[in-house]
Amino acid sequence: MADARIQFKGLKGFPATEQDKIETQAFLNASKEIVTVIETFGKLFTPVIKDMNGNINKLTKVYGTDVLKYNYLEDMIVLNVNVDDYASTALLWLKRGLQLICTFFENIYNDAQRKEALKPHLQDAYEKTLKPYHGFIVQSTIKIIYSWVPTRSQLLGQGPAQLENIEVLTNYLPTMRTHLDRIDALLKAHNLDDASKV
Repeated sequence: MADARIQFKGLKGFPATEQDKIETQAFLNASKEIVTVIETFGKLFTPVIKDMNGNINKLTKVYGTDVLKYNYLEDMIVLNVNVDDYASTALLWLKRGLQLICTFFENIYNDAQRKEALKPHLQDAYEKTLKPYHGFIVQSTIKIIYSWVPTRSQLLGQGPAQLENIEVLTNYLPTMRTHLDRIDALLKAHNLDDASKV
């Protein structure tokens, strides 16, 4: 039986969402875990990995300047409104990358036919999340990258391994989605959701 490239049970995941605010360190740790998930997709996904790591590093740098002041992600953004958009821009692009991955796995999770080909799920996720912010050249590059997404069995394993991954996603994805929706609302509330293309 082929081993799954991803084992979601090994991830700590995003912190519980009962609190009013998102803990910066826990969020950054969960984001790093998502990057390790993307690494299992293959070398062609290196540009996506680099971009997400770059934004995680920027946020980590700002957090490191005052860990008490920026204990919560919301404070890091709100306290810098009209001062410096370094952290908010990094969070905006990290959020978009995470939305792509979250939507991709939601599509896989909700696919009742459990189709092996995952490219349509990734294309759909890209169109819903990142495509509106990408110019023609970036879109063309992304199309090539996404043609090489592994199959369902390669990513999630077969038989019991796949079932276990799907079972873990039952709780993992809604928690991740809650965080992304909160960040989305935060950025929009402060007019930091820049829609310009790259």
